[in-house]
Amino acid sequence: MTTTATAPVNNEQAPKTQIDTVRAHLMTGSSITTWDAYRLYRITSLAQRIHELRKSGLVIQSEMVTHNDKRFSLYWLDEAALLEVEHNDSKGAAHAPVQ
Repeated sequence: MTTTATAPVNNEQAPKTQIDTVRAHLMTGSSITTWDAYRLYRITSLAQRIHELRKSGLVIQSEMVTHNDKRFSLYWLDEAALLEVEHNDSKGAAHAPVQ
């Protein structure tokens, strides 16, 4: 899967934490890599943020990718996870707190 990530564009208030930022990015349907996280948001610990999001219940897919002899993880939400989160959001469900 080869994609070039761009920062999500929407009219909502900017996310306040790194976790919120990564979650908002994934919720656009975009994938993200460590390089994307640093380049777009100056987040240097994407794997930890992904771990925290998974711990909170968000189902995040990942794949190891090799490009120019470099290996890195690519993270994304599959369509079912996006639909589930959108469904919960439309019902006004609160997101699980991340500690």
